[in-house]
Amino acid sequence: MKKIKLAYFGSPDFAADFLEKILLDKSLPVEVKLVVTQPDQKVGRKQILTPTPVKIVAEKYNLNIENLKLIENLDLCLVYAYGDLIPKELLTIHRNGFWNIHPSLLPKYRGTSPIATPLINRDKITGVTIIKMDEEIDHGPIIAQENLTIDRDDKRPDLEKKLTHMAFEMFKKTVFNKDNLQLKPQNNKEATYTKKLSKNDGFIEFKKIKDLLLHPTNYKLQTFYNLFRGLYPWPGIWTILPNGKRLKITGLNVVRNKNLCSLQIKRVQLEGKNEVDFKTFNDAYKIF
Repeated sequence: MKKIKLAYFGSPDFAADFLEKILLDKSLPVEVKLVVTQPDQKVGRKQILTPTPVKIVAEKYNLNIENLKLIENLDLCLVYAYGDLIPKELLTIHRNGFWNIHPSLLPKYRGTSPIATPLINRDKITGVTIIKMDEEIDHGPIIAQENLTIDRDDKRPDLEKKLTHMAFEMFKKTVFNKDNLQLKPQNNKEATYTKKLSKNDGFIEFKKIKDLLLHPTNYKLQTFYNLFRGLYPWPGIWTILPNGKRLKITGLNVVRNKNLCSLQIKRVQLEGKNEVDFKTFNDAYKIF
């Protein structure tokens, strides 16, 4: 089979994992000719200019980056968590068009946080959908779709890894059959949408966290834990302590029994300090 000349659009770490899977799978009839990703961003307290994980992989394998003039000579464009809109004039540049890998069961959870949202909502099922892109966000016809069961203690990085593995296996099957695809329109009446995560999504008032520890109920515990699962590791669950310091909860477990669950904060990070286990923190500050 003649190799498909591919342009790959992506940015975060799980999109980088997907790109590397393509590059390392010698059975795949695909040759990555171009990588497009987000610009370098200032990261951390020191605001160090940092490339995206996808750019790091592209540079590791000496791939062309950002040269959009190459697209006209390629066979297919694949998008996975790129993080920006594709210009309208590019979407129809060749017959196979742009394929988008979306980690949800479209038309459910269109938008920017389809992995976090089902965790926050305590969904039991999610999945991957590959669509042929059109001008509207996550709107195009479905090329392939598969379900994935969410384990009750999956956090966002766990789900990112599982969905990326599923997406790659789906892409492999689909790309071998790209000339005989049966496209299925989405039912737009059933569409739901997610929002872009922000730092403030993880803020919980200190008194609410303390009350939860002192007077737990199964519903409140599970709601809190689901929010932690979806927002981990960023923006994470965080609060402002009575002394005005910011405290981030970095490790959290729910211990389940027949009658009542209990919440165990395992690790925390106080503003300006290193991450520590919760007992060490509470022994020192005696806040909870």
